[in-house]
Amino acid sequence: MPDITDIDSMQSLTTPSNYAFSGVGLDQLGATEYTLATVVTDVSGSVYGFRSELEKCLKTILGSCKKAPRAENLLLRLVSFNSDLDEVHGFRQLADIKPSEYDNVLNPGGNTALYDAVLSSLEATGVYGEQLASQEFLANGVIYIITDGMDNASSATPLSIKKAIDRIRKEENLESIAAILIMVGASDPMASSDLEKFKKQANITQFVDMTDLFTKTSPEAALAKLAGYISKSVSSTSQSLGSGTATPSSSLLTI
Repeated sequence: MPDITDIDSMQSLTTPSNYAFSGVGLDQLGATEYTLATVVTDVSGSVYGFRSELEKCLKTILGSCKKAPRAENLLLRLVSFNSDLDEVHGFRQLADIKPSEYDNVLNPGGNTALYDAVLSSLEATGVYGEQLASQEFLANGVIYIITDGMDNASSATPLSIKKAIDRIRKEENLESIAAILIMVGASDPMASSDLEKFKKQANITQFVDMTDLFTKTSPEAALAKLAGYISKSVSSTSQSLGSGTATPSSSLLTI
């Protein structure tokens, strides 16, 4: 996997649960408000069959966000997970991310540390949001978790994720925080009900089951639609910032 982090402009940070992540230095930022968008994608062995389509999806999300009306107010982070977590890149300004950086970045294999991925992404958003707030930046956050099955490799729990969401909201460094759980290409008939249960236990904002679309169309068509849904959600989240209407529901995917 290529190293796509510009070390000179990025800072290394740590979450309360001791996950390492990175974000662009605040002295590099030119706007006064930012939406922190994180895409978290499952790369366990079961997604191998649609790896290339998933990479195309990520590129489409990036390209669409670059064209959004408030592109200069977006910071994007990309994380992949299987048994372990991998920060492909930390929170970066869209103009600094090239689509070619997403070539061959997903290497499926291993198990599914879904809970760890969700917890670390929430905490990273909270920590970076706290930094922004300390320098009087206005910010909100949205996290999209793409998976094809349930957790089988985490130390985190749904309860620890719920506590993290509650803590971030109480700290009020972010105007709003949303976590969107998206199921793609699941082969296990129990996966949907299990993920719906996880959504409720962890207080996840929304659960979207795209299995039916995968079945009726193709992974490429389904993931192309998903890219469009996420791009619209990011744009809506950004547009709500500072408007007095920013809530987790501002980020909901309309399927």
